[in-house]
Amino acid sequence: MAIIYGRRRVGKTSLIREFIKDKPAIYSQGIQTIAEQNLKLFSNDISNFIKENSNLTPSPENFANYRDAFTYIQTIADQLSQKLILVLDEYPYFAQSEPAISSELQYVIDHIFKPSSNIMLILCGSSMSFMEKQVLGIKSPLYGRRTAQFKIKPFTIFDTKKLLPSVSNEDLLAYYGITGGVPQYLTGIDQHLNLQDNIKELFLYPDSPLFNEPSALLEQEFNKPEIYFAILTAIANGKSKFNDIFTASHLKNNSSLVRYLNELIEIGIVQSKMPLYSTSNKQKIYQINDGLFRFWFNFIATEQSAINSGRTIGLEKRILEQLPDFLGSSFEKISKEWIWQAPDLPIEPRAVTNWWGPNPIKKRQEEVDIVAPNYDNTEAIIGECKWRSQANLNTRMIDLLQERALLIPKIKRAYLYFFVKEANPSFLKYTNKHQVTVIQYKDFFER
Repeated sequence: MAIIYGRRRVGKTSLIREFIKDKPAIYSQGIQTIAEQNLKLFSNDISNFIKENSNLTPSPENFANYRDAFTYIQTIADQLSQKLILVLDEYPYFAQSEPAISSELQYVIDHIFKPSSNIMLILCGSSMSFMEKQVLGIKSPLYGRRTAQFKIKPFTIFDTKKLLPSVSNEDLLAYYGITGGVPQYLTGIDQHLNLQDNIKELFLYPDSPLFNEPSALLEQEFNKPEIYFAILTAIANGKSKFNDIFTASHLKNNSSLVRYLNELIEIGIVQSKMPLYSTSNKQKIYQINDGLFRFWFNFIATEQSAINSGRTIGLEKRILEQLPDFLGSSFEKISKEWIWQAPDLPIEPRAVTNWWGPNPIKKRQEEVDIVAPNYDNTEAIIGECKWRSQANLNTRMIDLLQERALLIPKIKRAYLYFFVKEANPSFLKYTNKHQVTVIQYKDFFER
């Protein structure tokens, strides 16, 4: 019994179909409908499998309930020479229309499937909160029965490079940043078009594939999408602290905002962050974690009337002008990915995160983009990320990195790194003199 889950459009179904393509498999996908309709569709999928394998015992045209259907699947498996794979895709839809299905599966697994050991069951779902609580959670009837679980995540920049090999490295970061690395969105990019034209095709026409995608995803995931829309708008407009988000989103009480934020965190759209070693919730901030949502709420959400009217010249100009600043956080994210994958670091990191806090000498708040401590917190890689041309780099940035590294508590030895889009010889000479390792963006793809 394998559990596969992850956000919508991340490629779960494609992964499953690739796995089962040369194996005996009954694949059934739940939809948002009544229980009788989902059961009928499931019955049809069983019947279609039998028709494709004419040597099998014919099945009833329709099953009275899920237990009868699951029991009959065991009859099918007993007639095969290979293990049968049963896939219930979008399992939350099955369970929402028929809440007893998980209990029925529990009985069938324990008393029918398990003794014969000739069925592989795959449960897949896009509702991450449902899959983690109602399938994997300790209170679920299915708890303890899974033998594998896979949380499918969006592509990294390195995966994206493999998918878009003809795209320049600079444009690659832009495509990664505006799609969040979600495979289905990346497949919409035409490698023969330039960045501006691809952004137009993806977002700036009423029938563009991503024109209304975040709004549609919120409607699919939540009962009151307008509330989540207001929260995400507040965060996109620079409100990162709880009280500021609460005021800007016009909610009635704090506890409801806690719940809404937690739900957005659970499905990967928002992330909460605290500085390394901090235990105070007063320092917690919230950011939009999903690249598509961040881009859409920054540039598209408030411009839909203009897009519907075909008046997008000004919007195109604004996007292209502000894109380098927008990609700064994307560059920081992939720099963290680089650290996780780098084979020759001076230490083995246990985390790759941020730090911010007071500078008692200058009496101001300071922030460090990357802090990657080792397992006893005595050493750390400490880094700064700058997505800007080499002409905009200066030696003062290195001095600031050295100063800020001294502010981070517990760390006794720091290995300083500076991640840049590109660097000139004089900058490299200065960093080498001060024992700062420079990682240029082109270095990301040269190993």
